[in-house]
Amino acid sequence: MKQPYQFYAVVLPGLEPLATKELTSLSAHDIRSEQGGVRFAGTLDTLYRVSLRARCITRIQVRVGKCHAMSLPELQHHVTNMTWERFIPKGAKVAVQASAEKSKLMHSDKIAEHVLAGIKDALGKRLDKEDGSEQHVYVHIKNNRCDIRMDASGERLDRRGYRLSSAKAPMRETLAAAVLQWMDWKADEALFVPMCGSGTLAIEAALMGRKIAANIQHEFPFKDWDVFKAKTWQRVLEKTEAMAQDALPSKIQVSDIHTGAVVASKENADRAGVLADLNIQQQDVCSLKPAKDGEVGLILCNPPYGLRIEMDGVKFYRDLGHVLRDSFVGWRVAVMCPDWKHEKALSLPVRRRLRVKHGGLWLDVLDVSSNDVWSK
Repeated sequence: MKQPYQFYAVVLPGLEPLATKELTSLSAHDIRSEQGGVRFAGTLDTLYRVSLRARCITRIQVRVGKCHAMSLPELQHHVTNMTWERFIPKGAKVAVQASAEKSKLMHSDKIAEHVLAGIKDALGKRLDKEDGSEQHVYVHIKNNRCDIRMDASGERLDRRGYRLSSAKAPMRETLAAAVLQWMDWKADEALFVPMCGSGTLAIEAALMGRKIAANIQHEFPFKDWDVFKAKTWQRVLEKTEAMAQDALPSKIQVSDIHTGAVVASKENADRAGVLADLNIQQQDVCSLKPAKDGEVGLILCNPPYGLRIEMDGVKFYRDLGHVLRDSFVGWRVAVMCPDWKHEKALSLPVRRRLRVKHGGLWLDVLDVSSNDVWSK
């Protein structure tokens, strides 16, 4: 039996536990989480399945080899002896990105230069023309141990392709999907997404609820690799497409006070193929109420705040807290929060929090779901 491939899933810092859970559900093996990523093993079948269906993973890399190197010539020698012909097709344009820590080799540009030279030594005339696909190689060195990987994703997986219209301070698709997974939202539960911005949270919910694979339209560089198995890919793709459902049990309620955000959300949802699953309206969050008396469900709030948009964010969070207490008792609620001042202003008991780095800043997703501590 062949040894499985070794993979590395790049994720937003803080989403490692959710990525681990997602990889487990997609039948990956030997899953090991670390800061900023998750290692796992599997077959090419695993790579294709995870690439198509993972929702909170930013990028997938495949290990080409690992080695110990104390000098640039030593590194280049090891790279030359790795089996690059499996992953780099004839005429490919190869780019190398390197990083290093606590190692003899620390100059990232020099490391990248020698790794590229080693690849060219290994492949010879195979790369002479450079008129083929772009292939990216990642090198990470820690304690003089080199981990060398091929990029299997191409464009980042959070760029689903539907968000061409953008409101201010858009949320990454992977983070939106992760919040939905963290809150364990199911398609038969009512969902409100006020302050929708570009509509990312609502669109990801609709895709998830209808079981439409997150990356079904994505172009993957591994389709040009020599190890690519077209029949296996087609089988995984057809099974993934067959999982999709026609419509959600009930429409997701989506709103924003800004006309531009409403227009952007509709355009993005239309491109994603889920416009019919969303009820998008222009509405101030302060007038938000459940659609029906006695209805309960999940409300996801990504409010504007001073770090992203010029406004009095603290006052806004205070007003939002009043709206939630007055109109959404009995609901499950998640609120994105940038710091303790905004959390204090919200003035709702926090049951748990998901701390994640987004846009270079750490923020908390707060689960402030209604319970007997809430009072009007």
